[in-house]
Formats: sequence, C-alpha cells, structure tokens
Amino acid sequence: MKHVIEVFDRQTEDLLLTVEVPASRRKDLRVLMNWQQPDDEFDGHDLSPEQVKVLEDWTGKSLMGANNIVQLVCTE
Repeated sequence: MKHVIEVFDRQTEDLLLTVEVPASRRKDLRVLMNWQQPDDEFDGHDLSPEQVKVLEDWTGKSLMGANNIVQLVCTE
C-alpha cells in the first residue's frame, strides 16, 4: 500500500500532479492525518493548508496553489 497526494485544478478538476508520500513517513502520516481506526488510512482525504505544508516538506514538491484542491489517497 502507498499513499499518494493528488493535486487538482479547482475550476476544471483536472489532475495536475501526483506525488507519492515516502514510505519512511508512514507512521508520521498517521499522526499528521489523526487516523484513529485502522481503516482510516484507506479513505480519501481533503488536506488542510497545514497538512499540505508538512507534505511539501516531506516530498520536496510544491503542492498548494490558489486554484488547487489537494487530496490524499491510498493506492495498492
């Protein structure tokens, strides 16, 4: 299983960017997302600006933009 950040254009809903969260950050990601149940990590999540900033630090990628929707999804 891996977690991927997906960045969409707010107006067109086109997928602009996909970035994988490093596997080494799995435990940190659980804390960042405040997952309480084992199944929580399998759901898709809209990300807050604070969460996006942390993920930008972890991935080295710029994710947030005025017209972006940023989500976290789990892929297998």
